[in-house]
Amino acid sequence: MSNIQTETQSVTYRCPSNIALVKYWGKKEGGVQLPANPSISWTLNDLFAETTVFASPKMEENQKVEFFLDGKPKPSFEPKIHTFLQRISSIVPVVSQWDLRIESKNTFPHGAGIASSAAGFGALALCMVDLEGDLQPGSTEFYQKVSICARLGSGSACRSMFEGAGIWGELDSIPGSSDEYAISFPFEIHSRLKNWKDAVLIVDDGEKKVSSTQGHDLLKSHAYAHARFEQASKNLTELSEVLQNGNVERFVELVESEALQLHAMMMSSIPYYLLIRPNTLAIIELIWAKRGATNWEMAFTLDAGANVHLLYNSEQEDDVMNFIDAELLPYCKNQLYLCSAIGGGPLKLN
Repeated sequence: MSNIQTETQSVTYRCPSNIALVKYWGKKEGGVQLPANPSISWTLNDLFAETTVFASPKMEENQKVEFFLDGKPKPSFEPKIHTFLQRISSIVPVVSQWDLRIESKNTFPHGAGIASSAAGFGALALCMVDLEGDLQPGSTEFYQKVSICARLGSGSACRSMFEGAGIWGELDSIPGSSDEYAISFPFEIHSRLKNWKDAVLIVDDGEKKVSSTQGHDLLKSHAYAHARFEQASKNLTELSEVLQNGNVERFVELVESEALQLHAMMMSSIPYYLLIRPNTLAIIELIWAKRGATNWEMAFTLDAGANVHLLYNSEQEDDVMNFIDAELLPYCKNQLYLCSAIGGGPLKLN
């Protein structure tokens, strides 16, 4: 039984973004935000959304929702939030009894391919389930419920609930995996892959010309969709083994291949589209050349955008930072890149 609130209450959560190693791209028919293939991601604990929700008893028949991003009202976001609240109303029924003021801020540019919706809807879901008051914050049951709710706002948001690696999508080789919610990677990660970091090289900090929702929809009639879904499942099964056995060379191959497959699907859909930019390709080729010359443990990956995530072993951080400053910075917009440790989970702030 949910607690019935008679006065305004508030809660604040910080939720990390995440970067997928095996990509989620395409949705199953017959459900809401169910993945056509399983995926795995690393959380980026320095690239996060911080959201405060003020919940007060609803004063009129129609629910009032106000949304502020970085201190500025963003009424254009409110329809998405209403849709999210409607979707979770059967899971967190008390949300329909509240008027809501939502204040959010990100430590990275919104809409630039750094999974801002994952962090944002993850933080919002954390706040809503906490305010409901039925589950102990921080418990396994709490995070599972939050993951279910977060998925209904942004599919990849459900993977941001877990420190380290999160897996979303049912797969026989991963015990406990589900299409309904994400789980924490259930095996011990090898020491060679345990302490990596991410430098996000900002090629384009603007809004994407094609949204992720539109991109997912194009998979429904894509000529190569079925083969892609099968390949993703095979890649995740192998990547799970690699994370356990520490084969860095194979890790690099799988992660980079996944990034290129994601964009290949975009370029071969009808209508086709291209989110990578010339500077994206220039950075990738420089990473390949540097790795070939030095054998540094690093790999690139991409989200659904132009920016390049440079994943690297933190033991080589000084070398990688010098490489970025000396060779990659000219290809970054306004010489901007963002750094994050990998592995942090959500945090309640009040």
